[in-house]
Amino acid sequence: MEDRSYRLYDPAMYDFRTAAESYWEASLPGPERLAPLSGSESCDVAVIGGGYTGLSAALHLARDHQVDVRVLEAGHIGWGASGRNGGFCTMAPTKLSTKDLILRYGLEAAKAFFDSQKAGLELALALERDEGIDFDRQGEGVFVVAHQASRFEELETEAALLSGQFGFETEVLPPEEFQRVGHASSENFGALLIRSGFGLHPLKYARGLARAALLRGAKLHAHSRVRDWTRAGGRHLLETDGGRLQARRVLFAANGFTPEGLSPAFDGRTLPVISNIVTTRPLTEAELADQSWRTENPLSNTRTLLFYYRLLPDRRLLFGARGDTSGTPAAGGRMRAWLTRRLGEVFPAWREVEISHFWRGFVCVTRDLTPAVGRLEEDPGVFYGFGYHGNGVNAAPWTGRALARMIAGAGDAETELPEILRGPAPRFPLPALRLWLLRSANLYYRLVKDKY
Repeated sequence: MEDRSYRLYDPAMYDFRTAAESYWEASLPGPERLAPLSGSESCDVAVIGGGYTGLSAALHLARDHQVDVRVLEAGHIGWGASGRNGGFCTMAPTKLSTKDLILRYGLEAAKAFFDSQKAGLELALALERDEGIDFDRQGEGVFVVAHQASRFEELETEAALLSGQFGFETEVLPPEEFQRVGHASSENFGALLIRSGFGLHPLKYARGLARAALLRGAKLHAHSRVRDWTRAGGRHLLETDGGRLQARRVLFAANGFTPEGLSPAFDGRTLPVISNIVTTRPLTEAELADQSWRTENPLSNTRTLLFYYRLLPDRRLLFGARGDTSGTPAAGGRMRAWLTRRLGEVFPAWREVEISHFWRGFVCVTRDLTPAVGRLEEDPGVFYGFGYHGNGVNAAPWTGRALARMIAGAGDAETELPEILRGPAPRFPLPALRLWLLRSANLYYRLVKDKY
């Protein structure tokens, strides 16, 4: 079969046969055995992508609307970003500041957007309770740490907006106060505490969604990469290496792993950005005390190419950052060494602590820096949800539920979708040059804006 799709990065980033060498994968038994699609099958709704968006949509379609739904995943369930991320169930899925969101869309639209993200947190807690998904919830809120003294004022402005306009509970902590409740580091110039969100085990969450969807009647097919997508007789035909699936409607939910060339409607609309993570061996109580570590909350800092980090339940430090624009194995080795060095510079007491795991995956960025959720105007039977900008743990399951309601025609689901999320992401100009644009931006941020 001719493969009509192609991808931007090195093939090493798309080896669907091999699990990521992540702490999450190593901490769990192997993935559940789910049969690949074989032969000719049919369903009402086909979902391309077995991550949070697709699994949540399948669960809610089967459970709440009794829709015949099948999920096609290129790797094993949770193979992509849903099983590789840092486990930050936090807000919000945009690279725009709160101030810029208001300037671009208006205050009421921004409020609807943040309300949807609050609902995403509530959904995660409801799924934990109602579907029995144990995802190792940890912490109560999230810290944003000023990495330079000049960035502390920005945190004060952000806190005032979040609390004054959107009803979040926030607290701004000068450096010495943050050290008493958070940690010491070479880049502690104060912090903002947002008392919404928590950490979790992302692969446990993905597998829990999958089990819930199966129990409710959805069918899931692992190792079933869609290589061809056509229309015939009013139905969609999705072909994999082992089978063909006919469906009346399709949900496209591949996010950062969206293939180019599979559907012209989605070509050039996403920019996958590599994010890299290391974890240390478990730290002793004495070692934690060396950095005055006192929090279970997830943390990130104010760099544009941010550091994000958290202490895991077994006392390992997870430390991540954006970087690399090729995806080659050699570049991955360099990123591991760079992250290890930077971890030791930010937390000097841990400079010699061994690194246990390193892995990487994609964050999905759109041209307008906000998610894209909806249905195609030119083909109302095709739905989509992508572009979470590194905050898909919270946003993607909510999006899956919203899309399930839209597909099922429940109430006013389509018009109720917040304006900031609604509609297709604009295409990047000269999409073949997206990686060159990213390389230029990375160089500027590292050398000029973030200064490291």
